[in-house]
Amino acid sequence: FVVLVGTVKSATEFEAKFGVVVRDKDDLRIPLCAETLPTPGEFRDAVASLSPEQREFARGFRSLQLASTLFAVLVVQIKPQLERVLRLPGESLTKEIRLTQDLTELFIKYQIP
Repeated sequence: FVVLVGTVKSATEFEAKFGVVVRDKDDLRIPLCAETLPTPGEFRDAVASLSPEQREFARGFRSLQLASTLFAVLVVQIKPQLERVLRLPGESLTKEIRLTQDLTELFIKYQIP
């Protein structure tokens, strides 16, 4: 999956600001609480143990929380999109786990749009 956070521009438009690829057994938790946001120091401590990509995503997410705009989270499945780009029949990558993993690696490495 690709998880994007961004702003809602209109009833039909989403402007992505930050994104992260979630694959295999990755665990991504996005708490949506009405609680007070952590202080800059608390936030820095909380993201210190994350990978660089997850840390950048968390910083982007926080910047949107601090902005006075309506923001949204969008989840896009990668497999159906890869099947379309490669002109494969639907669900064909579901059976080919290794091929899907290799294609996902290429997608991440070369940032294929």
